[in-house]
Amino acid sequence: MTRTRTVGFGAVLAVIALPALAVKPAQHTVDWYRTHQQAREGVLQTCQNDHTHDNMADCQNPTSAAHAAVADSLTTTGGTDREADPAYYGHNGPLIAMMLSMCADGDVPPSWCSAARTASMNLRR
Repeated sequence: MTRTRTVGFGAVLAVIALPALAVKPAQHTVDWYRTHQQAREGVLQTCQNDHTHDNMADCQNPTSAAHAAVADSLTTTGGTDREADPAYYGHNGPLIAMMLSMCADGDVPPSWCSAARTASMNLRR
């Protein structure tokens, strides 16, 4: 009788603990973050500030989307608008800072600001 109670109690504990072990789905997919730059950048800022969430899908998906956005920008600019290409800024911190300050003033095209922000994220790594 004691063995039956122990097994029964163990099974009840397993059923109760099961939801706690379930993986929580991400709030948004990689494709969603690819098309929602402002949301992606906000989540990336949060994730880069607290790396305890690095392995969570809510940090991995925007990171993957940011990498995909860089790849997209490299293939779409075709060298015709070099300031719109994150590779143009390389790891040149002062150039990135100058462009971002110009972006804050609203004096440059949005594509340049996006490229400079992407280069800035890559600079921190």
